[in-house]
Amino acid sequence: MAALNLNIDSLKYSGSGEVEQLKPSGVIPAVLSSFKSKFKSQSPPSDLTTPKEYARYEYSVFAVVEKFLQPHSNISLEEAADSIIDIFPAGYLDLTPINSVCIELAEQIPYKHPSLVKLSRLLWAVGRNKKRVINSGHKDVAIAIQSFYQGLAEDLRDNLCDPGADDSDPARFVNYEAFQVHIMESGMWAPSLDGAMDTIERAFEESHKDESPEIQDAWALGAAQHILWGGQTLFKLLIWPRNEKNILSDRGVALGKWHSWRDGFQKVSEDDGHGEDCREVAKRAVGIMESLEKGMVF
Repeated sequence: MAALNLNIDSLKYSGSGEVEQLKPSGVIPAVLSSFKSKFKSQSPPSDLTTPKEYARYEYSVFAVVEKFLQPHSNISLEEAADSIIDIFPAGYLDLTPINSVCIELAEQIPYKHPSLVKLSRLLWAVGRNKKRVINSGHKDVAIAIQSFYQGLAEDLRDNLCDPGADDSDPARFVNYEAFQVHIMESGMWAPSLDGAMDTIERAFEESHKDESPEIQDAWALGAAQHILWGGQTLFKLLIWPRNEKNILSDRGVALGKWHSWRDGFQKVSEDDGHGEDCREVAKRAVGIMESLEKGMVF
């Protein structure tokens, strides 16, 4: 599998483009030391430089995460999480650089690439990291863990946008939808229908005929991610709602919605106006939905 070509160029801020020397004090040398055997090409601590247009913590987080996500990386999940936390001084509570870097990279990783799963698991591990929990300021471990996940959830919501927004590559939308499903499936919080339903219903219930073929494909592909990677969870939430009062109610409405989504994917799979990849993925979604209904409805 080819190496991932990742960057955080979108996180640059206005600067001269010169580089500033990061002094080898504090936690950065510890990060580098822990990765010495794996980051063969990394400069020694005293030579580490950060371009002025990048924030120091974001750049340092990127250096760790980018190496971890490569297909042939031998860096363990625990090592990566420890090294990310070691970037920040003890007692430093603003860990948003972790989220901003990971969200940016999630949009760049192709939706079918296994490193999207690695990235979601890394954030799961960071939330439960012992050093982070101790430094969080919360005495209750559960609260300390949940506070990180809550901040991540807020940042994920803040990053939501339509495909092609601000002239971005529509593929970023598809990749991000896949990432959100992997995050949901990781167990950071109780699964919900909200994000999936919004994406799928907007894909099939809103008109996109005036949008470019690439954006039309992105809507269908983005919706399909919720079936490909989280279809069973989604189906269970539809037919067995978390609201206990409704869990034994008539499933007719829920199955009707499931069928309307399936029909939407079926239509896409047969429409030559969509790209080959989009039609193939839509066909897969139809097959998954039919199998789930056949196997889970008694």
